[in-house]
Amino acid sequence: MVLMLWLERKYLSMVVSSLDMAKWKGDTTLNHRCLYCGDSSKNTYKARGYHFAVEQSYIYKCHNCGKSTSSVNFIKDHFPVIHKEYVKEWLKESGRKPKNHASGHKMPSANTFKFIPKTEINTKDIMTVENLKFLMKPCNEVAVARKYLEDRKIPEVHFKDLWYTEHPQSLSMLSSKYKDRVLGNDPRIILPFFSEDGELIGISGRAINDSPLRYLTMRFRDDLPLIFNLNKVDRTKTIYVTEGPIDSLFLPNSIAVAGSDFKKIDESIKDKAVLIFDNEPRNKEILKKIDEVIDLGYSVCVWNDRRVDAYKDINEMILNGLTEEEVKSIINECTVTGLSAKLKLQEYKKI
Repeated sequence: MVLMLWLERKYLSMVVSSLDMAKWKGDTTLNHRCLYCGDSSKNTYKARGYHFAVEQSYIYKCHNCGKSTSSVNFIKDHFPVIHKEYVKEWLKESGRKPKNHASGHKMPSANTFKFIPKTEINTKDIMTVENLKFLMKPCNEVAVARKYLEDRKIPEVHFKDLWYTEHPQSLSMLSSKYKDRVLGNDPRIILPFFSEDGELIGISGRAINDSPLRYLTMRFRDDLPLIFNLNKVDRTKTIYVTEGPIDSLFLPNSIAVAGSDFKKIDESIKDKAVLIFDNEPRNKEILKKIDEVIDLGYSVCVWNDRRVDAYKDINEMILNGLTEEEVKSIINECTVTGLSAKLKLQEYKKI
């Protein structure tokens, strides 16, 4: 039944951005201004509505008007569309049939405030793919997610390993450090980052609408670098290292540093790594970073090929007609190291 507590928290998190003065206090209490009475009319900073975890459910209590009900009913009263989604998911997870519906399972009395049980979410349990399914769905199971990936010509083999959520705010449950963070509700493709041991250490969410915040990144382990696909790489073969995770999906045995800081990759893969910066010959910061990794002894791809002059990154190259094999071939041809890399970089700057 801990799952049902989780499910209710998930749906509370979906509506939290629509609640005035909303703030999670610990892992089991949500405080905000009451939507039933409007809370204090004299002091707009007073928030006396509370959702508490009691036994296996959340209940709502306002200390201004005295309203008490289940948190599920609170959602039903004020966010009926979200409530319908909750009912669907609750029926699915509990194995009930629609006729048993109701606003959920049996709730504890809203008057029994003895409480707040220490039902804290176990971080180690959360940081697994198995638990992600309660917050999002694999992209191969969601039509809108599939269409987005198909439109970007991402190989279908990767669809099952990428996730989709319509309610990123619910992701705040993955770590207590994000419980008060406004994550918004723009639908996003979620790219998971795993350690070499398979632990989920972070995620990056790419908005599929016109959100001004294109990427949303969450880090769960500050002691490990966020490197995409690190848990799948074969260290005995050439390792292609791109800036963006999406670009890495077009290359075999590839990882991505989610930015342009290639220095965070483990030096133990130096002999096998090919560093692939975005194609930006006018970007002085990128040119400087390329020069630095050449000095460190890495092999780098310097995009000295007229076929890709107009394209910023690998995904753009694919979208404009190049095949994955053609892109790989160009990368191999443009890969240099040492003095040769220095000379190629000087030529690249003149493009």
